Amino acid sequence: MTAGRAAPVSTAIGKFKFTRGSLVNWQLFAISHSPEIRPALRVGLGLGLPGIALLLIGRTDLLAYAVFGSIVGMYGRNPHRSQRLKDQVLGAALMLCAGICGIAMAPLGMRGWTLLAGGMFWAAFSSLIADRYGLKPGGAFFPLFAFGALGTLPVGELPALEGLAAFVATALFSILLGQAARFGRVEECGSEGLAIPWPRILRRACTYLIVVFLAGAVGITLQVEHLQWTMAGAAVPLAVGNARGRLRRGAHRIGGTLAGIGVLFGITALTPSELMIGCCIILLMFPTEAYMVRNYGLALSFFTPLIILMLQLANPKSGSQMVWDCAMGNLLGVVVGIAAASIFERQPRTTI
Repeated sequence: MTAGRAAPVSTAIGKFKFTRGSLVNWQLFAISHSPEIRPALRVGLGLGLPGIALLLIGRTDLLAYAVFGSIVGMYGRNPHRSQRLKDQVLGAALMLCAGICGIAMAPLGMRGWTLLAGGMFWAAFSSLIADRYGLKPGGAFFPLFAFGALGTLPVGELPALEGLAAFVATALFSILLGQAARFGRVEECGSEGLAIPWPRILRRACTYLIVVFLAGAVGITLQVEHLQWTMAGAAVPLAVGNARGRLRRGAHRIGGTLAGIGVLFGITALTPSELMIGCCIILLMFPTEAYMVRNYGLALSFFTPLIILMLQLANPKSGSQMVWDCAMGNLLGVVVGIAAASIFERQPRTTI
């Protein structure tokens, strides 16, 4: 090979070739032979089968609960079945506790400081558990968002017991899928998490507590609707350690959210029925998980319309205003999260 020349690299999309200096890295889109394909299929089926059952009985409003239950499948990346079971059981316990707490408190109409207090608790507690047991995906984003999203759905005076059943059943089904899957390659789960000393674990949890509080307080002061978006946005940059990593993760969050809103507008422009929206939600889960490790921003371009569509099915009165609230809440949360984390946690961290 001639020195100084970039070697061509083949991708899994058609017969395109590119060099390492190319402006477009087509490998970001090539998942047909990547190690992400198996866990993505498990997560996709984890939502697909329960989701189809809900569509058949005409309960599209329960898809929001099923989506958060299927996220349990994201904790099943370890190639060793016994460890995969431990990770998924622990991840399921964390997701179910946070989600059930939100479902139980939903009739109270959580808003403002009450919602923020609950979000602070689940952010700190989820961070502590994830770090202590090396859960992947790490951090507090998914349990925190499950609590906030399910806890703010309009359910009337009583908890949504049918939603609770869909949530728990989908989580358990995701665990069964994880155990039924064949053993994958070691690369499938990525790098193994390193043991973290307790002082650092506690410091991370305190950082989540403070950052979520600051973001929520700013959101309440500015009268931001759907405060759960702001809290979740603030938690995203904390998953990486140094300032550059936080800026990159925050940029991915903002860019992926805006791209996802564009995808959402494209879907809604077709004026789909509730059945078609439900099908879109199910289909969007697969690329969300497939790209979550490879490219976070790209994954969010699928995850954002998925979340907004499912919440609109659960609360049809929300309308198009939710799109604006999502964008503004995410932006506010990410900015506060980056700024506050840079102040309160200066020690480098391992990327999660």
